[in-house]
Amino acid sequence: MSSIKRHLRIILQSMAGYALLCSAATQPAQAQDSDGAGNDRPKIDFASCAKPVYPHADVLAGHQGTVTVGFLVDENGGVKDSKVTGSSGFMGLDMAAQTALAKCSFRPALENGIPVQKWVYVKYVWTLG
Repeated sequence: MSSIKRHLRIILQSMAGYALLCSAATQPAQAQDSDGAGNDRPKIDFASCAKPVYPHADVLAGHQGTVTVGFLVDENGGVKDSKVTGSSGFMGLDMAAQTALAKCSFRPALENGIPVQKWVYVKYVWTLG
């Protein structure tokens, strides 16, 4: 069986747009602690997440692509909701990315020191190599 490589790129959304891009091959960088108005962004650390499983049917079919998933980090750091905002073109890869995120937990964003819900975006780059 071919070697499977998965790359995870994290994109955190700020009010000015996409603020941060990094690779999972290195330690994920964190967003700035504050936007200057006493509001913190969610702390995205994928250490709590299992690596997503490349769907067997997609491996056999040779499917590759990039999935962008938005997920709502709730006040407790759990993933409350998620949505595919950019499809890979393959439902199996899209669903595998959402399934992996649903099992994660994060540190919630803060507004004036109070935990709040915030949407965050991540890109999963699925490649076979």
